[in-house]
Amino acid sequence: DLAARGLDITGVQAVVNFEMPSQVDTYVHRIGRTARAGRGGKSCTLIGEGRRYLMKEVIKDAEDKRRKAESKKNRAADKRNAAGIIRSRTIPPAVVSHYVAKIASLEPHVEEVLTAEAVARMDRIAEMEAMRVENIIAHTSEIKARPQREWFASTKQKMSVKEAAAEKQRMIAEKVGTGMHRMTRKKRRAREAKEEALQMQEEMREEQVEMGRRPGQVVTEESMKGSARAAKRQEARKEKEHSRKSLYDEDQERESKRKQREARDGKKRKGAFATDAMGDGSLFAEEKIAFGAKKNKVGENEAATAASRYKFSEFDPNMKKKKGGK
Repeated sequence: DLAARGLDITGVQAVVNFEMPSQVDTYVHRIGRTARAGRGGKSCTLIGEGRRYLMKEVIKDAEDKRRKAESKKNRAADKRNAAGIIRSRTIPPAVVSHYVAKIASLEPHVEEVLTAEAVARMDRIAEMEAMRVENIIAHTSEIKARPQREWFASTKQKMSVKEAAAEKQRMIAEKVGTGMHRMTRKKRRAREAKEEALQMQEEMREEQVEMGRRPGQVVTEESMKGSARAAKRQEARKEKEHSRKSLYDEDQERESKRKQREARDGKKRKGAFATDAMGDGSLFAEEKIAFGAKKNKVGENEAATAASRYKFSEFDPNMKKKKGGK
């Protein structure tokens, strides 16, 4: 199956399947290594009783293709796609039994050949070892005079690495039992900070006892975790309530808070903070006068006109108007 797809090997004249594949597509791809690009080829497949139904499907498919190729209408179009000839041969059980017995009779001879090959391999290995020893004995002085090969690290570097490893093992052995010999730096620092906090609390408690005061509650790890969980639950509840509110609800809540503050302070709140949810506080609010001219006793606004530097002959802007506007 590994060589059944994607290989175009020239000169393949026959394909032999010692076992029928479990699928027809796999069989087609296997025999497709021969008879490629209009060339001829043969395939031989050995099929047992368990895979006979697959061969029936192959024969049926080939018969359909042959019938289409022989039809008058599609003869010209399907001439190059004509199916090959399929021949089947049933081997009698007696012949199969004869060759099985013949193969079984050759088994002792095969074992003798395998044993002889193993002995020959051992002889070759022994001969190589003998030659190696002879060379070492003959060239001992020359071999020892050669400098030692250093591939990745020198002898000094190897010794320093060994010393560092031994020091690390010693430190680990000293810290065994304390629970800190396999900790990461982050966990070790967290544990040291926790121990310092507990030690500080214990000292404060002893000072309170010495001064005659009642010692306060000691903050433990469980109490800190409980308070953190409670704060997270409260924050999640507020976030959930806020997500359920609409803009109108937020405006109403802000307006009610504003009225409560005004009722408490006794005055109306002014300024840029009196806005709605969109940040606009003057769009629909009533008009307010931020600045106005002073009123006289009569109740009219004084129009304080600046004195002019020019001398007018016909009209004096500083002159007060008479009762009719003339």
